[in-house]
Amino acid sequence: MTAPFRMNSFQGKQVLALVRDGDYAHAGEEEAIEQAMAAFPKDPARRILDAGCGRGGTAAYLQAHGWGQVTGFDREADSIPWARERYPHVTFHDCDLYHVAGVIQGPFDMVTLFNVLYALPERARALEILAGLTAPAGRLMIFDYVDPGNFPDSDSAHMTAPELPPPPKLADLPDLLAAGGWRLDETQELHAPYERWYADLVARIEAKRPAIEDLAGAEGYTHVHETYADMLHDIRQGTLGGAIVYARKA
Repeated sequence: MTAPFRMNSFQGKQVLALVRDGDYAHAGEEEAIEQAMAAFPKDPARRILDAGCGRGGTAAYLQAHGWGQVTGFDREADSIPWARERYPHVTFHDCDLYHVAGVIQGPFDMVTLFNVLYALPERARALEILAGLTAPAGRLMIFDYVDPGNFPDSDSAHMTAPELPPPPKLADLPDLLAAGGWRLDETQELHAPYERWYADLVARIEAKRPAIEDLAGAEGYTHVHETYADMLHDIRQGTLGGAIVYARKA
């Protein structure tokens, strides 16, 4: 029996890389990285841990553009050999976030999560583990989906599962971060950019339908299109949003 198509699988990340013309699995691709990291001066000596790095495109971009020396990790094992081969100057590890402390040695000056936190169970525990790998006064940058306050009214059922809560609520972020050993500095809402990014993404998915079907089959294309069309609808309805969250180790 064929396993169901999942966006966070190796094949799902292949499809997103095809659609986005790069090894990115997060909204906004390079524009989003630039916006999220604009708050930090470039420092090639900065030690950055990119959690949930996927196929490595974001980690490689951060390092190539001078924000620091990057170590990326992801639990999706098939993505890491790809990342190592394509971006040999970046360090990559195959491991689960909840076991990362046994694989990767800190301390790091910064931790980055690009569309990762929403997909984690036990979010406070995950943040606590990452804080344990971070130097005193180390920084945290989260670029992610958020619940503006009425996510239960959305159509984005694909974003939740029995083991996952809905995306974090904006109002709950200070307490969530504090429970994980971090102190919130600033939150930048990204609802308008998310709408623009996802409208463009849906259009690109439609334009690349033949290539997506070659890679993932007709059912794969349908899953991808419905996933992001639903998300775009929810963003436009105000039931799903995005944000950049800046924090520092408490």
